[in-house]
Amino acid sequence: MKIIGQKINLRTPKASDAKSIYQNINNRAILRYLLAPTPYRLSNSKKFIIRVQKKLKKKEAYTFGIEDKNSKQIIGIISLNNISPKHQYAELGYWLGQKYHRQGIMSEALSLVLNFAFKKIKLNCVWAGTIKENIASQKLLKKYGFQAAGNMKKFLKINQRWHDDLRWQLLKDDYKK
Repeated sequence: MKIIGQKINLRTPKASDAKSIYQNINNRAILRYLLAPTPYRLSNSKKFIIRVQKKLKKKEAYTFGIEDKNSKQIIGIISLNNISPKHQYAELGYWLGQKYHRQGIMSEALSLVLNFAFKKIKLNCVWAGTIKENIASQKLLKKYGFQAAGNMKKFLKINQRWHDDLRWQLLKDDYKK
């Protein structure tokens, strides 16, 4: 599966992407906001890709590698997880390699995946969680019309610290391309 963008493409990660995923996620600045193993190893990327492909076959999740159009390398991930066909919602998750921040890449990836969510798989709601300290992620969600939907206090334990999980939601009727 592939979605074509201007700077990037979104595509299903494959086994040969394990090294580029590992190189981009294996960074303290990235891992501090994610529920990912630390230290992160290449074997974690390989296992991740296998899980992604299994979930896609069952249509439980759509996970896209954010592919740099120039290098063809995966520089981040954006996904729709925990899809409920009955209730037409999914959980949004994403991360981007640090050297690609502040270039509009995640903004483009989010736009592409929201169009996919609302137009292709006909979801009614996309929701996301951000830890309280991740201000950049919160700003990105607000830019696309996500509304605050709650605060789960001390809900996530990342690197031996408890974090509040701020919840955000975007309804199809409120989404503007």
